[in-house]
Amino acid sequence: MKRMKEEIDMMTMQTKESHWPRDIEVISEPGDRSSREQVNLGVLSNWVELCSEGKNREIVSTDLVEGVDSLNIAPATKKPSLITPEEARALYNQGFKAADLHVHTYFSYDVVPTRQVDPLVLYQKARARGMNFISFTDHDTMEAYDQIGWSREGLVPGVEVKILDPVRVGHTVHVNVYTLNKSQFEEVEKIASKAQDIELLVEYLRAENLPFTFNHPFWHEPGEKLNARAVVELAELFPVLEYNLGRIRKLNQLMLVLAMEKNKGVVAGTDSHTGDIGRIFTLARGENFTEFFESVKNGHSFLLTEDLSYSRIHSEIFERLEMLLDRSKWIMPKEGLVLETGNSLVDGVIENLAGSQTGWLRLWNLILKIVARLISRTGLPAAIYHRKQNKLAARLQEELGLAL
Repeated sequence: MKRMKEEIDMMTMQTKESHWPRDIEVISEPGDRSSREQVNLGVLSNWVELCSEGKNREIVSTDLVEGVDSLNIAPATKKPSLITPEEARALYNQGFKAADLHVHTYFSYDVVPTRQVDPLVLYQKARARGMNFISFTDHDTMEAYDQIGWSREGLVPGVEVKILDPVRVGHTVHVNVYTLNKSQFEEVEKIASKAQDIELLVEYLRAENLPFTFNHPFWHEPGEKLNARAVVELAELFPVLEYNLGRIRKLNQLMLVLAMEKNKGVVAGTDSHTGDIGRIFTLARGENFTEFFESVKNGHSFLLTEDLSYSRIHSEIFERLEMLLDRSKWIMPKEGLVLETGNSLVDGVIENLAGSQTGWLRLWNLILKIVARLISRTGLPAAIYHRKQNKLAARLQEELGLAL
């Protein structure tokens, strides 16, 4: 475990020290790209915007090398290979396929129904950004595919299944399942909601030959306590674990150590709820999704990654709040909308704002909007959420005997 931890530190340090493309403003936290557009693999330019921590942005010319060997990247061998945007472009030129396999549309209960999270808009954006494979993994629903079709090029039918196994685990686990049809989806939901048996779920997925991943392993629902030992044991059941844009670096590092300890593949996913698709992604060989996932499962993949930072949390909370408040941009009504910021006061305000907007409630909602915006702009919800994730990481490190 100690040796693997040192390897993870080395990979993270290499990624941390690399130059990330950014847009206009310089972000002081390394690896944070909250203010820039994603690496657009669909437009392979010889000009890359670079800036380093604490320095002004500059535009430089870069020669995109041809071939993995010249990149000095060790072939992925059952351990994740973290790469830079420049290396990602070169691999893409060599025929590696890119994929973001964890994306939410407005059919998820916690996504505001604006045009930017319309399934068709997201699909077109993903393809324009060079994603060869894209999957809409809404929470326990596959309505997005009913809307835009199940067989578009590069579109992989998928769903994020929520399962609470009170016996084996004790906290809620999220599982992405791919290439399933409607009848298989119904069976998966039945196991998750009624049987609540994660081993039974995995048994079914294997029997049906359905690809699946353990999403953000060190995560739990609000109000629950994460069972760290159960997570370590659960990893045995999954072929692939997920590097998640919504987790801080320490939690993603813990996941990498776990994946290497259990000899599992790793996939990188945005888990986007705001249309921020392809911000991080996975590169692997494969002429079709089955071959692609097999490469990931066998460790023959490369990850362009980013971790959650305070500035990114602050930006995302503000963006989701604005999406909620400006109903003129909603393209359909939505009942039961739930947005969680990590702050009980803001969550309470949001719950009220997501409700009725008629009668005397309009004045009340106007007051709540002002309160919500003021609280959000202070950065308090972001600070609280960031602190909670760091406390969780510290607890997990202590319980599992790791030091990152």
